[in-house]
Amino acid sequence: MATEKTMAVLSPPHELNDNQRSQTPDNDLTVDADKKDESVCAADVTPLQVTDTPLKYRIIALSCILFFTTGAAFAESTLGPLKSTFVRELKINNAQFASISTASNLVNTMLPLIGGTVMDYYGSIYGALGACFFTVLGSAIAAGAASSNNYQLLIGGRIVMGLGSIVLEICQSKLYAHWFSGSWLATVIALDLAWNSVTVVIARVSAVPMSRLGGWYGWALWIPTIVCAACTLIVIAYLVFERRVVPKRYRPITGRQVHKQRLAAGLETNEGVISRMRTSVLNVLRLPCFYLILAGTHLFQNSARTVYSANLTDIQERTRGTTALTGGYYSSLLNVIVIVVVPLLGIFFDKVGWRMPFVSIGAAIYVLAFALIGLTKVNAIAPILLASFGLSLNVLPWIASFPIIVPDPTLIGTAYGLFSSLIACNNVILEVACGAIQDATPGQTYDRVIYLLIAIKAWQVLEGPVFDWLDGRMLGHTLRMSEKKRLKHDEECEATGKVLPGLKRYRPVTIIVACQYVSMVIISWVLFFIYSM
Repeated sequence: MATEKTMAVLSPPHELNDNQRSQTPDNDLTVDADKKDESVCAADVTPLQVTDTPLKYRIIALSCILFFTTGAAFAESTLGPLKSTFVRELKINNAQFASISTASNLVNTMLPLIGGTVMDYYGSIYGALGACFFTVLGSAIAAGAASSNNYQLLIGGRIVMGLGSIVLEICQSKLYAHWFSGSWLATVIALDLAWNSVTVVIARVSAVPMSRLGGWYGWALWIPTIVCAACTLIVIAYLVFERRVVPKRYRPITGRQVHKQRLAAGLETNEGVISRMRTSVLNVLRLPCFYLILAGTHLFQNSARTVYSANLTDIQERTRGTTALTGGYYSSLLNVIVIVVVPLLGIFFDKVGWRMPFVSIGAAIYVLAFALIGLTKVNAIAPILLASFGLSLNVLPWIASFPIIVPDPTLIGTAYGLFSSLIACNNVILEVACGAIQDATPGQTYDRVIYLLIAIKAWQVLEGPVFDWLDGRMLGHTLRMSEKKRLKHDEECEATGKVLPGLKRYRPVTIIVACQYVSMVIISWVLFFIYSM
């Protein structure tokens, strides 16, 4: 057993009590190589999430992190209500418009996974700064394309913007897991989703009016560019706060810090930059099997919502004869209920638990909403509000579960990155496919598209009970627990040395999900270039 002094040196700062912290000020590590404790094993330097950060630091961090992706979300959400405008001005078909809306997803089929692993090793904030640069640059290129009605330039701008937007989302998720793990994590993630919904509502309501400013639709692209630039200033403010104000022991732990601790303990050798980068990128092989099962079977669920949302205004125009302006206003209602319900659901998860049943409830509501909007003539407000309620229940259970099923803070960026990459692949495949299906449908109606979306969400109705059962078998029903009960459960497992089956690595699962991911990347890129040309 390692001595208390040795453990004070080897453990990450947030695992130490106050007495031990006094022996190891901040994160400065000094170890006499001749006095290593040979009984120390690799597990002794496995990082745990910070749970004792003072509230004042958490509040300031939240007030900055919350706005990281506002500009990118605003730019993305103006696209859907302007579908008819783009089709008319750029003289393109539905499949080509789908290529515009999926262009930013194309690079995100690989970038989030790479970005997530790199951020796990080097930290989030510098990645966020680089992502902001690409977001502003890409949105500016796309806006400039409006001057010449250049479809290819617009595609290029959206691709460049995609280089940054998804990395910002991963950075947000990783920072939330650091600042709020063990307390109000689900509530904070829910608050982020609610604010994103506010942004989407504003973007959709204002998209058509912006496109009419000065009689030129280009303002609907330039104004989001200005918002992206403003969000970059907020990211810089957070960087100053984290590096100049927050004590080192409360800052996010990185894989690089853990590597230095292991070097000091004699558990690793310094093999050079290339070797360390390879180790960082191969973090994906360390992901636990329950997470991989969840990510691998979550096929097209998020994408079905994306297709529905992107085409909602056009669906109303074709099925109910509404104008683009009215359809845009109605489409903005899709996120209204989210603003209220999601934060309440986050509080419920933190205080009560039971995450997976809400997956099935939300999916069932979506099935009903899809059928009403696409296959009937009822007032569009009813299915739109239903879908808003379904969205409220459908998103949070997954996102809020990742820090639970991937408890290692030096893996959480990789986990969010892989999930985001899979979603991007799904988005490209499904959006382009649905655009082609609509073009092949007599009268270019949405009937066949709606049937496909209903089938996808019907599968998700079954996911809730399936994953609740797997949760019981592999995680001891951790996803049913409140945050307080879960922390106590984790402490008991740590004290007894018990490792839950779902948190272990299982090679066949890793290989299957890896093959699935590679094949989906190839398919998405092929489909994109076939239908965008």
